[in-house]
Amino acid sequence: MKSVAILSCWFGYKYNKPLKINSFSTCKRWLYATIKNLLPFNILEYLGFVSIIPQAPKDIEHCYFYSNNKRLEKEVLFKGWHFCFVESELDNGESITSSLLAKQVKFLQMDDTNYKNVDHLIYMDSRRVSDDIATIIRMNQKSILIRYEAKFKPSIWHEVEEAKGQERYAQHMHKTIEFINAKLAEGYCHNNRVMNTGIIAYSINRNRKEVQALCDEVYYACMKLQQPECQILWCLLSQPYMNIIKAEEFTEIKNRSGL
Repeated sequence: MKSVAILSCWFGYKYNKPLKINSFSTCKRWLYATIKNLLPFNILEYLGFVSIIPQAPKDIEHCYFYSNNKRLEKEVLFKGWHFCFVESELDNGESITSSLLAKQVKFLQMDDTNYKNVDHLIYMDSRRVSDDIATIIRMNQKSILIRYEAKFKPSIWHEVEEAKGQERYAQHMHKTIEFINAKLAEGYCHNNRVMNTGIIAYSINRNRKEVQALCDEVYYACMKLQQPECQILWCLLSQPYMNIIKAEEFTEIKNRSGL
């Protein structure tokens, strides 16, 4: 499929280590991550360790994996991706900084030199890779195809409450809630069903300006609020663009089991 490009990414250390060892469980996590950082990826796979780098989707020539960690390059290439290095500091763990870097890829803020002539761009989280590319393209009858959350969330406030359980999302939630309330005062709705941004398919040559405008709005809101929980902001800011979005039930677009 020469008219398709797949985008994915991982930013940060090769494997996450706890910043502090203050319990037996964090000690075990530190040892686990240390072992995975020291052994070659092919030995790790043989031993049954789960890698943060997935195999590239089958039979797709243009698969691009972005990272600020050059240590991942060999494994990324071995698994069928083109490695795209992004200059940035390496943070420990899934930090706000590393999570926001991923939004550049997800919301089409990267240099498009490698794939500017394709018709379909499909972003996949590294834990949400799908091989069913033909089905995704067929289902994308508008400009953007996305899944609803697996758990039914009829309101943006359901996503806000769930996000408070993760430190990197909760840290700037007060500013995010202020932003939501300001948009609601402008006429946006809270009861827009929450969508899952783990896989987003862009039919990039249909309504290109509107597609990019939505991506820009969501990305800039993430950056302004320092809020990596982009599903909250997509739920809100996508509302004026629903004419170009087709949302499917989570089970209609399959990703690999175990991811």
